[in-house]
Amino acid sequence: MFNSSNDTNNNTGGIASFLKLKWRSSTKYNMKPRLPNTADDIERDWVRHNALRLAFENDFKAPIERLLQAGGSEVLDIGCGAGFWTADMAARFPFSYFIGIDIDKNVLPTSPCGRNILHQRIDLIELPLPYEDATFDYIFVRSMLNTMPDQLWDDVLKEFIRIMKKGAYIECVEAYDDLFDAGPSMNTLTQLVLMSTQQPPYSPTSKDVAARNPWPNRLANINQLMGMQIYHTHTPVGHHGGEIGSLLLEYWERTIGNYRREWITNRWIEEEELDKTIRQMREEVNEYNTYMSWYSVVARKKGYKGPILQFDDVDDDDTVITTKCC
Repeated sequence: MFNSSNDTNNNTGGIASFLKLKWRSSTKYNMKPRLPNTADDIERDWVRHNALRLAFENDFKAPIERLLQAGGSEVLDIGCGAGFWTADMAARFPFSYFIGIDIDKNVLPTSPCGRNILHQRIDLIELPLPYEDATFDYIFVRSMLNTMPDQLWDDVLKEFIRIMKKGAYIECVEAYDDLFDAGPSMNTLTQLVLMSTQQPPYSPTSKDVAARNPWPNRLANINQLMGMQIYHTHTPVGHHGGEIGSLLLEYWERTIGNYRREWITNRWIEEEELDKTIRQMREEVNEYNTYMSWYSVVARKKGYKGPILQFDDVDDDDTVITTKCC
């Protein structure tokens, strides 16, 4: 089975836990209250979105491009935030339809984004989801694993399976829990971030992050799914990594800036010391070649017995290339 732990020097655990930390609050599950999303949060998500597009060389890894191009497909984006992924996809595939859902209604786009996009305020804890059986051809989930108690995901995944059509795909993208080859200053800053985002004592989400069941294990245990594939990518943090590395360094700097006042007010670190640590971090990430790792796991719902679709393309040499899909 899949194992998300890695034995690497200078690692700092729990990085994934704050990549989507503002998804929810819940008194029922003793979860830390969610702060309102700000313009800085939205800009930070925009930076990360563009970094991951470059890292994975696409918006998705599931083999659904031709179906989306053909039109009529329905796609659900889980935890869409400000809708950057949804908007990109809707623009690329104008004949398919995209729904983005998030618990924070204030972060959802308010201006019209396109005739084939809909955004809805929906809380995954409040099941069942408001969709009929066999509605969607593709469900996309990114940076969501640590947004609610681990045990709740089993019921949520059952809902995803229910609303997927036979033959539909689900794709889950997540960061590994560690920063790799991080220097002491980056480790210090990461620990401060985790102090700001840790859950209350005795909360179901306060358990060791490494104990969480990762997406590949979860999807592999669902007997309605088949053909699971896992894709990995490393994303450098720092200018040593070119455009991707520069984007993720900006992402980290924005994350640090978001908590700066809290750290200083709580006297977790002196302001002068924080400024010095940030300056050192910017140099260290290039000296140590710091990077993050991500995975995308794709699986398909069983049961499709419909027609085989055939697409013919002609390359520059007038050679016909045939693609078949369901």
